Amino acid sequence: MPTMNPTLEYLIQKFNLDINTRPPIEVGQINRTIMTKTLGELGFRVGAEVGVAQGHHAKVICENNPQILLYAIDIWDLYPGYEEYSDRIRKYYQEAQERLALYNCKLVKKFSMAAVEDFADNSLDFVYIDGAHDYKNVAMDICEWSKKVKVGGIVFGHDYKRSRGKYRVDVKDVVPSFCYAKEVRPWFVLKNDIKDPLFGQDNPGWMFVRQETDRT
Repeated sequence: MPTMNPTLEYLIQKFNLDINTRPPIEVGQINRTIMTKTLGELGFRVGAEVGVAQGHHAKVICENNPQILLYAIDIWDLYPGYEEYSDRIRKYYQEAQERLALYNCKLVKKFSMAAVEDFADNSLDFVYIDGAHDYKNVAMDICEWSKKVKVGGIVFGHDYKRSRGKYRVDVKDVVPSFCYAKEVRPWFVLKNDIKDPLFGQDNPGWMFVRQETDRT
């Protein structure tokens, strides 16, 4: 049986989970708003979002958890290999500034791997990863940002899927590989099966709880 901590115990009870089954374990009756409210229920006070764009999800975190200090991390600029939102990414920075101005949210305009160096290991209650979705960037984000989350904290992200269209999405390949290599167990797929008030019918997400036994 996996090592237990209060965060895992809370999630098991809230979502009626059996963590002794083979991962990934599906978490149903959830959407992104419900997940952000869960952060507050767990008493979390400081976290980071990697990949902010216009700041819509960051705002949901902040407005549902006024006690949380959120670091919103994004380069908000063009760079080689990243073409999504290329026609409007710089405008998104201004939108994020305006949308998040009233909240306890600090915008960090840096590449993810530069920003992560500003945080001490085990200093965050959670990190939400939704940056560039190609294999290399997803792998670097999970590997490096996981270290910044304390034991009992949550590492989670968006778009648990695989796509070989115009914009690559390799999240569904990276997360299982990471969890296997780092002996992270259990880990979860957030089904997002309830229509979200803001995001509507959404892509699934993923999540794991940091534990002493992790090799991160």
